[in-house]
Amino acid sequence: MAEPPPRTPPDPPEDETVVVPAAEPPLDETVVVPAAEPPLDETVVVDAWEPETAVFVEAEPEVVVEETEVPPRRPPLVWPWLLAFLVAVLAGLGAYYFLTQEDEKTVPAVIGLRQEPAEASVRDAGLDPQATRQDSSRPRGVVLDQDPEPGAKVDEGSDVRLVVSNGPARETVPDVVGETEAAATSALTDSGFKADVTKAFSDKKAGTVVSQEPKGGTNLKEGSTVALTISQGSKPVTVPDVVGTTSSEATATLRDVGLQVNVVAVPSDEPSGTVIAQSPAAGQEAKSGAAVRLNVAQAAAETTTAPAATTAAPEPATVPEAVGKELAVAAQEFAGQGLKVAVQYVPSNEAAGRVVAQAQPAGTKRKRGDTVQVNVSIGAEPAAATGVPDVVGRRQDQGRRTLEQAGFEVLALSVSGSEVRNESPVASQTPAGGASIPRGSLVILYVG
Repeated sequence: MAEPPPRTPPDPPEDETVVVPAAEPPLDETVVVPAAEPPLDETVVVDAWEPETAVFVEAEPEVVVEETEVPPRRPPLVWPWLLAFLVAVLAGLGAYYFLTQEDEKTVPAVIGLRQEPAEASVRDAGLDPQATRQDSSRPRGVVLDQDPEPGAKVDEGSDVRLVVSNGPARETVPDVVGETEAAATSALTDSGFKADVTKAFSDKKAGTVVSQEPKGGTNLKEGSTVALTISQGSKPVTVPDVVGTTSSEATATLRDVGLQVNVVAVPSDEPSGTVIAQSPAAGQEAKSGAAVRLNVAQAAAETTTAPAATTAAPEPATVPEAVGKELAVAAQEFAGQGLKVAVQYVPSNEAAGRVVAQAQPAGTKRKRGDTVQVNVSIGAEPAAATGVPDVVGRRQDQGRRTLEQAGFEVLALSVSGSEVRNESPVASQTPAGGASIPRGSLVILYVG
């Protein structure tokens, strides 16, 4: 700053000094402040008489501090620490879960599986299956429910309860073999079952049940079907031609194909014992076990013409040879002599129906109408014994029918030489009514 020009103050009056207080200079005046500016409360002494001049006040240079914008302080970053803390927490929880889950197992889903694979699956998971059963419409052995539920966490070795289907409720199948079709079907229906009927040839009575599947006593679910086989009688067989053969040969031939024989002696000029007709005829079909009627020639009885006034004694009869012959043949030969036979069935290894002994030897003379006992074999394997119906006094055809229905063969003979007719009454029979003989044996009826 330029120094102000020096000034010479006027000589002041003697000993006279004027003190004035410092005052602000007028606005249009320049105040010069010395370099060492006194404090504001100090007194400035100026000459009273000095003409007013500019006062130069040298002020200290004002230090201008340029204000610089200070950026705000950023708060410390917290989220990395929080993230690190969260990771540590999660890691701790994971470790805890892993350590606490080492002994826990997951329950497998086994509903709908069969019992065996379901139990195997539970064991493979380290658990113990415990099965209980209950009736259900589902198939037997299928798992219906489980506890705990699939996916549950349980301790190793824990029980898993399995509810296994026992199938639908079951009933006991009744035994209907031997019953008629109607009775069998009704019994099954009453027990809650259905009947499936199939018919087949059988030696059992037509219309009866010969077999069933499943068998009686079996437990079967209600509403199931039981198969029944119903007999439709014996299977038809073709009747062989036996006309012209002996009665014995014809009987053997017919029995070999499953047919029975009904021998009827008829007067004929053919040799005695020869089959002169048969019914059914050869080539026709007959049910197995049916009887074939054989008309066997019987020699006409000899008669003696005597004077009217003379009473002649009856001609004696000669006992024929019967041993080794079929009973039917032997009986006809006896009838041809006017003799009867009394049949006694006995055990023997000879063929069934064959005469093994006779009470009177061949050639013995007897009166006509006499009876000679013959023993007849029942065979090595006789049929079951059956009681013989008593048909004496009935018509020949009625008696025959009764005996055939009981399972016997029938031979009707006349010792008087008369023709055997359906309406002829039965005078006697052998074996007698009430006798027990093998089923299928020959019963002889004497008529006229």
